[in-house]
Amino acid sequence: MLKFIHASDLHFHRKPAKNAAIVRTLDYIRQEYPYHYLIVTGDIVDDGHEEQYRQAQAALLPFRGRIFICPGNHDFGSRGTFYSAECAARFDRWLSGPLNLGGTFAGDNFPVLHLLRDGEQRVLVMALDTNIETGNLLNFACGQVGSTQLRALDTLLSDPDLADMVVMVLLHHHPFLHNDRFLKLTDARELMGILYGRVHVVLFGHRHVANMWRDTLGIPYILACDNTPGKAYAREISIARKQITSTVITIDDPWDIIA
Repeated sequence: MLKFIHASDLHFHRKPAKNAAIVRTLDYIRQEYPYHYLIVTGDIVDDGHEEQYRQAQAALLPFRGRIFICPGNHDFGSRGTFYSAECAARFDRWLSGPLNLGGTFAGDNFPVLHLLRDGEQRVLVMALDTNIETGNLLNFACGQVGSTQLRALDTLLSDPDLADMVVMVLLHHHPFLHNDRFLKLTDARELMGILYGRVHVVLFGHRHVANMWRDTLGIPYILACDNTPGKAYAREISIARKQITSTVITIDDPWDIIA
């Protein structure tokens, strides 16, 4: 059986004191769930500053070999508003490379793929970059998959070898929210048209609101994660013999948080 914990929107800051809640949560996951894979769906840092990436790398390196990430709008620019090529490059330099993700996200890239095996069970994890690489203020916090990734996804999901796999897709932005001018994924309809009936789990963050949709848009599980720091819970995804279950698990001691 393969098990995953979904986290998102860690928002590492420059000062270590501001990161106490998320460091504590990550330490708890590492110690109490040592055989789970960790998924982080973007906004790992707060504004792309190098010191923030330094703090994030130190906290995430212990998960190397069992972590999958994708970037969010805060990772690639100041307060998620202004895209910065320098900040995007830092994501790969400080996280993608050291965490041995096997791919990069800055620029017009293909999805980053991870193939997991558990006996005869195979799970394909596909991580997307949904950042709009522009400084236009009108694109504030919005996302876009882009034609390169959309074409690559369509080609990959057409491979008959995927028929016996469970396919998971990770992205930061909401994949079917169309009405919010400042949070939407501008090519969400195109993305969901490609994913419809071809993948099993879609995970994202961005809005800081947890939710779950079952058997929606041809996909068994669509899971939204809220911002993880300070939370006493997270969602676990378990996969065994192509059977998928999702449950809420404890990731910290709630009495300590109250205290």
